[in-house]
Order: sequence, then structure tokens, then C-alpha cells
Amino acid sequence: MGDCFQSAPDPKHSCHRNHLNEKGENHIDVCSAHSSSPRQYHFVNQKKNWTEAQRYCREKYTDLVTINNMNEQNDINQLLKREKISADRVWIGLQDTWIWSLNNSDFYRGNESQFRKWHPTQPSGDGDCVYMNNDGQWHDVDCSTTRHFICYDGSSKGFVPVQEQKSGTEAKNYCRQKHTDLVSVRNESENNQIQNIINQNLTSPNQAWIGLYSSWVWSDNSNFIFKHWKTDEPNTRDGRNSICVSTGISDERWTDELCSDQHLFVCYDDELVLIRENKTWTEALRYCRDRDMDLVSVDSEQMQRWVMDVTSRASSDHVWLGLRHACALRFWFWVNGQTVCYNQWASDYDTGLNDCDKTVRSGVIRTCDNRWISRPETDRYNFICIK
Repeated sequence: MGDCFQSAPDPKHSCHRNHLNEKGENHIDVCSAHSSSPRQYHFVNQKKNWTEAQRYCREKYTDLVTINNMNEQNDINQLLKREKISADRVWIGLQDTWIWSLNNSDFYRGNESQFRKWHPTQPSGDGDCVYMNNDGQWHDVDCSTTRHFICYDGSSKGFVPVQEQKSGTEAKNYCRQKHTDLVSVRNESENNQIQNIINQNLTSPNQAWIGLYSSWVWSDNSNFIFKHWKTDEPNTRDGRNSICVSTGISDERWTDELCSDQHLFVCYDDELVLIRENKTWTEALRYCRDRDMDLVSVDSEQMQRWVMDVTSRASSDHVWLGLRHACALRFWFWVNGQTVCYNQWASDYDTGLNDCDKTVRSGVIRTCDNRWISRPETDRYNFICIK
């Protein structure tokens, strides 16, 4: 991180630096004065397609820039206006992509979340929801149309056909209330199983909603809560090509573009890094330290606020902190060597003092209320590294 974040940012102003990196590329760095996390923005004066820009940002920094509120948008606008940029638009980290309704990283192995079985003419840009035909091939269609659907039930690990016909959104809500979610299709074998269910269990039409849908998603999996579209945008429907988002330099508004287009771009770098993989506490600590980071220690109200912002993007209901319980001495400590002075323990938290002979306890933050509790260190959750 730059010197800007050696101490807490002053909310009254932001700071910036202009420099050449090791390749001679012009970078302008801005420290966000308003955002809820310690963050630097990096303008990269190279034209790349969106995927190339994403890869560059992930290798050099944290990710392509995420914009969560108007203050952050203003920070980006100021960054871009400082330079005489000979371009009209720059990439940000927003992409229209196909994602599964069941968004649990533990449910998918390897690239299973990327399995697709589109009909040769699909997706055609007809809509944001997907159904499987009786030939096992997938079609995109308007979510307001009605069809049968298939739920996935996690308790039985089975597929549940539903004869009722509902819209795509109604089908998802039904599955979440009665079972786990609309069905995900992770491989060819599951696709064949669901195809057989459609042909054997559903009345005409022999089609069923599956849990794939199109949605705007930030590259770093932040919640898509803020929009800054140009009038009449987004307006591109192209089922065969990926759609990504750029922000304007003069008009300061977002437009959707083909991801294959080439633009300059903005990266961001965070001191706190959420790892959306479920690991034990010891595995999480090793992961962070193998990458010259550490599990986060929360020693102030400000750090707690930053951690709360990061945990809002977690895929697990608890997130590991660098908080450890010393059973023999009966006290908690941080992995950076500090004792626990500031704390946010939940009123109902389990100290684990009676379990010292059974299991080692470590500290997590609960995503439901941002309070700390102790959990057996063998549990598996997301975690936060600090640079």
C-alpha cells in the first residue's frame, strides 16, 4: 500500500500520486476519502479488452474497480479528469454474466459453476432466465414467461420436479421456500439426469426452469447496489457476446459495451482482502501468510467498520478473523501479537472455555449482525487477509 494509508484517511480530502510503474506505464493513484474501506485507485493507461483488464488488475492489485456509491464514483471522476486522457471511456469491473441462483462456492468443484449446455443458437438475448428443453439443451427467455421447474433439495441431495407453471422469479422463490433453490447443473451427468426428469415427470410442455440467470455482477463479487447509468442504458442485448460496463470521462455515466472492445481501465487495491473460499482457521492463516499477508486483527472501531464492509460480500455466514483462544491461559489474542482490548463480542457468544480439552477455538464475525463469536477452528468459512 502507498503512504496515503499508513494512517486513517482524513474524511475531508483525498490524496493522489502520479508515477511510472516498472514497465514505464503511466499510473495515477488516488486514495478514496469517502469509501468505507482503505482503498487506492489506479488508472492504467493501456487499452485492453475487459477480461485482459480484469487479469491485469488481479495480478497487480486487487481487482477492476468496484463503485458502490456516489462518493466512490466522484473519486473515479476526479482521478480521470486529472490527466489529459485521449479516450472517452474506461472499463470498470461490472459485467453482465450468467450465474447460478444457488450461490454457494462449496457446492461447485473446479469449474462446475461454468458448465453450460446451450442450444447452438442460444443464448439469443431473449431474456434473463434459462430453461432446459426435453432434448437437454438450454434456452434464454424472458423471466415473466411461465414454465414447470425443478428444485434442488440440499437435505436429500435430490432433484424435485414441480408440475405447477410459474415465472422464473416465482419458481426461484418457491424452491427457496420449499427446498434449497432452483436446480444448478454442474456437469453432463446432471444435465442428463434432469433431462430424463423433464421427459418422465413433467407434462407438456416438456420444459423446465433451471437456476441460471443473467445478472450484473462486479468482478470482486461485491453486491450490485449502486447504479450510475447514462440515459437509455443499459441497452445492449447480445446473447452471443459478453457485455461489460465502462464509465465516461466527460459525461461520467455508465454504458454497456462488448467485453471484447478495448478501453483504458481503473484498478483498485484494498488493504483488506476477502477470500471467498471456505477453509479451517489454520488453513486460512497459512493461506494469508503464504501470500505475505496475515489474518486480519480488529483493534479499533474504524477497522471493525472496514471489516463489516468486506464481510458483506462473503459467501459464508461466518468469516474468520485473526482471533485465537489460548486455552491454557484462558484469554484471547490476535495473530499480530496484540491482546484483545477493543472487541465486538456478541452478547450470546460461546467462550469455548469448557471445551479447551476438546477443540481449539478461534474467532469469527457473524455476517448477520457483525458481532464476534468463537467457533471450533476446524469449521470452514470465508476469511479476511490484511496486506
